[in-house]
Amino acid sequence: MIYQSVGAAEEGETLFKGTRSSFVLLFSLLALLALFAVACSGDDDDASGGSAGFSDAGYKTAGLDKARVVTVDGDIPIGISSALTGDVASLGKPIADSAETAGDGVTIKGHKIKWVREDDLCSAEGGPAAADRLIKAKVVAVVGPICSGGTRASLKLYDDAGITHISPSATAGDLSQPTRPEGPYVTFFRVPVLNADEAKEQAKFASDTLKAKKAFVVFDTDDYGKDLSTQFQKFFKDNGGTIVGTPAGYEKKTTDFKSIISAIKEAKPDVIYQAGFYAEATPFLQQLRADSALKDIPYIGGDGIKNDELISGAKDAAEGAYLALPGTQGSQFDTYKKKYADLFKGNADTATFGAEAYDAATAIIKALEAASTDKGGKLDIDLKKVNEEIKKSSFEGASGKITFGNNGDRSGAVVRFFKVQGGKYVQLEAGKK
Repeated sequence: MIYQSVGAAEEGETLFKGTRSSFVLLFSLLALLALFAVACSGDDDDASGGSAGFSDAGYKTAGLDKARVVTVDGDIPIGISSALTGDVASLGKPIADSAETAGDGVTIKGHKIKWVREDDLCSAEGGPAAADRLIKAKVVAVVGPICSGGTRASLKLYDDAGITHISPSATAGDLSQPTRPEGPYVTFFRVPVLNADEAKEQAKFASDTLKAKKAFVVFDTDDYGKDLSTQFQKFFKDNGGTIVGTPAGYEKKTTDFKSIISAIKEAKPDVIYQAGFYAEATPFLQQLRADSALKDIPYIGGDGIKNDELISGAKDAAEGAYLALPGTQGSQFDTYKKKYADLFKGNADTATFGAEAYDAATAIIKALEAASTDKGGKLDIDLKKVNEEIKKSSFEGASGKITFGNNGDRSGAVVRFFKVQGGKYVQLEAGKK
C-alpha cells in the first residue's frame, strides 16, 4: 500500500481563519481520504501475490540492470536445491529427479546440461548453505529451494550473485513481498500455488462441503506451517467459522502429540486442520485416531502432508483423511510422467510438486537457449537475459500454463482435493466428500 501525505496550507495557522480557509481545510481532508481509499483499493487480502512488482532498484541491486555475461566451456551447470536427506527427503528427492527429467536429451547450442544437486534440508539453515555451494559451483540458474524457510534465508544470496532461481514448492505468500525498499527480489520466481490460495479453498471445503462450524488447528512452527495455518484460520473465520481452543504449534521431529490431542478432545471441533509435513502428520494421525472419541472427526491436511509415506506409515489411521494439493495436470504431464518413469522409476502421479519442478527446469532451459551465444565452442550466457526470458515465460507445462506476474509469482491457481480410501489417494469431484 502506498501512502501520500497531504500538507496543510502554506498559511499554517491562518488556515483556520475565515470561511474560505475552512473550505481549504475541508478540501484537504477530503483529498487525503480519497487518496487513502485509492491506495488501499489495490490491496488483496484474499489471494496470493500482492500489487508490488519488480523495481529498477531491485534489478540494480542484483546487478541485472545491465548485461552480466558468464562463459561456459563444456556442460552448462544448473543447480537444484532440494531436501535430499532427512525427514522430508521423500518430498525432496522426487522434486530433484523431476527437475532433471526436464533436461533429458536436451542440449543448448550443442552443450549438455550438468545438474548440480545440493541438499537444502528444507530448513532455514540448509537453504543458504546449499545456495552458497551452488554459487561457488558457478551455476547459471537454480531450481529451488523447495521450502519457504530455506527460500527466505537464501533470497539475498542468490540476488547478490545475480542468479535467478525458481522454486517449485515454496508457498509462503510474503516471500514475494519482502519488506525492503527495492521491493521483491528480482531473481526469485516460483511455480506453485501459494498458501493463501490453498488455505482459502481448504476453508471453503471445510465450511461448505464438510459443514464444519468449529475448527481446531495444529501446525508445524516453520515458515510454511505457520503461514498456511494462519491463512486457513483467516478464511475459515471469514466463512463464519470459529477456531476453538488454542491453535497449537509443534517443532519438526515431534512424535508425542498427547497434549495437543487432549486439547482437541476438550474443544470438541467439527474439523481438525493440520499444516505441516507427513513426517509429523503420521504419528499425529495415529495418536488422534487411537482415541475413540476423535476417531470420526474429519481431518484436513495441506500439501506437505500428501505423500505416500503418510499412507504407508499411518496405515488405517490415514483412512478418511482429506488432503489438498495445489496445481493441476497440464498438457505436458503425460510426457513428464513417461520420462520420469523411464529415468528414475518414479510415479509422477504421487510426486508432490514433481510437475512444478519439471516446469521450473523447463523455464530455465528455455531461457538459457534464448540467452546464450556460441563463441567458437564456448557459450556466453547473459544472466540478465536469462532473468528477462524467465520473466516472460509462456508455455504449456506439466502443471498447466506457465506465466509469471511482475513479482515472480505464477499466475493462476487450482487446488485439488483427495481422500484416503482403501489405502489410496482418491481425487474428489468438486463439492463432494
